[in-house]
Amino acid sequence: MRKWYVLTAVVAIFSLNACKNKNEFSIKGELSNIGDAKKVVLFMSDTLGQMVPIDSTFLNENHEFVLKGKSAEPEFYQLLIGQRSYLVIAENGDEIKFKADLTDAGSNYQLEGSEEAKKISEYNKITSVFSKSTGELAEKYSKMITEDTSLKDSIIGVFNAKSQELSKPFLEKSYQFIEDNESTLSAFYASNVMLGMDNNASYENKLIAYSKKAQKTFPNNKAVNAFVSQMERAEKVAIGQMAPNITALTPDGKTISLSEFKGKYVLLDFWASWCGPCRSENPNIVKQYALFKDKNFTIFSFSLDDNKDQWIEAIKKDKLEWNHVSELKQWDAPTAQAYNINAIPASFIINPEGRIIAKNLRGVKLHDFLSQALK
Repeated sequence: MRKWYVLTAVVAIFSLNACKNKNEFSIKGELSNIGDAKKVVLFMSDTLGQMVPIDSTFLNENHEFVLKGKSAEPEFYQLLIGQRSYLVIAENGDEIKFKADLTDAGSNYQLEGSEEAKKISEYNKITSVFSKSTGELAEKYSKMITEDTSLKDSIIGVFNAKSQELSKPFLEKSYQFIEDNESTLSAFYASNVMLGMDNNASYENKLIAYSKKAQKTFPNNKAVNAFVSQMERAEKVAIGQMAPNITALTPDGKTISLSEFKGKYVLLDFWASWCGPCRSENPNIVKQYALFKDKNFTIFSFSLDDNKDQWIEAIKKDKLEWNHVSELKQWDAPTAQAYNINAIPASFIINPEGRIIAKNLRGVKLHDFLSQALK
């Protein structure tokens, strides 16, 4: 009798597995507090990196939905529900269950039904804590600016310093997640979150090393291959590398090169007149220039503007009294690509030998570093 029960159980398990469609995946969703949301669309990235819809449906009376897709390997998808977008990783055979409260933050949703779904949910908990704390901080300092606009620049400086402190434990937990889950696409997702943070320089070499592992694990994944290419560019301008030379035109049409300042400490600053965070940081850079310009230190600013008049006007208005160049091509500028610039403000500190020794230091951190280096 016992053998018969065991055999019956085994047959039942195989029958359940057989019910799964190995040629597609499904996402069954359950939503709450939907507001005016009615439709759900499933997107995936095409070969050009564009998001294209592959399935859509309307919510039923219980605020539920089912979507389907096909992918022979784990792939990234986006669920668009109302004004919210949610990341999902799926492959054929997965039966993913999705739950979300549409009034919650974007990373606060639940996934189950596959190993990748489990890992994304795990990482979402890490990002949710960080998002909540930074949101509360932003609200606090925004209120302070509203109460006294004359202190805007100093308040923003304090906010930037505090937000960078908040990001430290988040970066640590994110990288630990990557190390613990290297064989998953979820780890790759975490690496991209880290890459998007402006104080990730201490993890750059680790992310470069991870990108090579990810390429071996997911050789056919478009997003992974794009990440690998980006990390290859980042490796050329990582801390410890020699800074690529820059030759470009000044506002008055003269040609100058970064190499002309070899023998000095140089802050290479990438900015633009249309970049709000750049303009907010400019008062701090002006202050540091005044403090250290007579101590073998200078600044070399490269603008991602494409409008010469606006570039020149911003230089005058912000009182940026050092060397400026631009190729007036925004993100398509060859120099921006050579330095792997994907967001601004971005900066590099170059030592007298021409070697990169620090990246993306702002506010108090910039002052502290220069004080130590220029003793």
